[in-house]
Amino acid sequence: MYKKIILPDTGIEEMKITDILVKEGDEILKEQPIITVESDKTSMEIPSNQKGIIKKILISIGNKIHKGDVILEILNNEKNNLIKNSKKILEKNQLELKELLIPDIGNQEMKVSNILIEENSTIKKNQSLIIINNNNNNFEIASLYEGIIKKINVKINDIIHTNSVFMYISSKKQQNYKINTFIKNKNLRKNNILNIQKYIHASPIIRKMARKLNINLLNIKGSGLKNRITKEDLLQYNKNNLQKNYFKKFVSIYEKFGSCEKIILNNIQKISSKNLSNNWKNIPHVTQHIETDITELEKFRIKKNNEYYKKQKNIKLTLLNFIIKVCAHALHKYPNFNASLSDSNENLIIKKYFNIGIAINTKQGLFVPVIFDVLNKNINNLSEILRNLVNKAKNNKLHPLDMQGGCFTISNLGQFKGSFFTPIINAPEVAILGVSQANIKPIWENNKFIPKLMLPLSLSYDHRVINGVEAINFLNYICILISDIRNILI
Repeated sequence: MYKKIILPDTGIEEMKITDILVKEGDEILKEQPIITVESDKTSMEIPSNQKGIIKKILISIGNKIHKGDVILEILNNEKNNLIKNSKKILEKNQLELKELLIPDIGNQEMKVSNILIEENSTIKKNQSLIIINNNNNNFEIASLYEGIIKKINVKINDIIHTNSVFMYISSKKQQNYKINTFIKNKNLRKNNILNIQKYIHASPIIRKMARKLNINLLNIKGSGLKNRITKEDLLQYNKNNLQKNYFKKFVSIYEKFGSCEKIILNNIQKISSKNLSNNWKNIPHVTQHIETDITELEKFRIKKNNEYYKKQKNIKLTLLNFIIKVCAHALHKYPNFNASLSDSNENLIIKKYFNIGIAINTKQGLFVPVIFDVLNKNINNLSEILRNLVNKAKNNKLHPLDMQGGCFTISNLGQFKGSFFTPIINAPEVAILGVSQANIKPIWENNKFIPKLMLPLSLSYDHRVINGVEAINFLNYICILISDIRNILI
């Protein structure tokens, strides 16, 4: 009996397969990664929940996959043991165990009408093994190997399909055929052999379309049932060819001035680019800038880190930890910033929870993991949570659930030189805070200039929901909280 490996619940309704990490015939272990899938916000490896030998891979790169979809089939322990035990015996005699498969003859279902040999029989190359039929034709399935039949997997009247394993045969290792069976059609002239490898599973309409588009169907791998070539396969192949030709022409424009390098964007980068473009195009952005005094906050942060270091505690506070806490308090005071606009633009949904997303740039692309329930977490908690999320993002280990449920996003560029920028709102949120690098500036206070550490902040907001007065009040409230450390620690 075969066991099916299915896609578990990833928290995302639909994902795209970007890589297949195993191949048919591989022996896999439990928890071994088998495929890589991506959504618009994350990429992850899907592990197998059991061990065995891969019988059949039922998906392809580029397929869309959902919870519960079958990824592959593996041989159960009984068949694994059969193969392992047989292989031990075969290796001594320089033999190997091979699977005999039903070839693709363009029929979805066939019935076994006769079995022409028995287990442990010695067979010759081209010897017929079984007879299968549909309503119109009888076919003999013959072997391209010589050897000994070790196991027969079918019985008379069984319904079988293309690529079904119907027998196991031991044969010499030096025999090397690309296919292991061929077909003799009894209704045609004797020993008429169908070339399985060149058989194209496509309808007359698809063949006509291919001729018009000047496409060789042998170059297309069908995504339909039993690898049938569909209209979508044909159009996608044509689109890819057009894109390749366009890119060659596009690059040639620049290559005439000098050498160029082609860098292919990964799916995360492509989707992030699309989302950012849509957000910028569809949301009326306004960005308000301000500088806030963090002199006392920075003294407190350094003092606490020194105390933790002396006590050998694995805690390191960053400025971002405090800003996250401050933003949660500001969202509580100004609820319009903790909202989402309905698709019809007729309703505003005010959220009663306070989850903050943090934009993190990685080699794979931009991720925005979320820290949940910020108001009820202290600074040390936020420090630990943020450190774990950053490590997961850098190592491509973020789960889709880590990036859902955000209310407000912070984009921190404080580690780079620069003052002020315009962050793009992360829809369906209505505001985002950009943080730039702090600098010491002379501030006029008590009739003299005093050096202060000033932090540039940039608030982008959806002008359909938030007006300018609300935005400047929101920013000023953040400045008030930051200037007095006691407000943050409440």
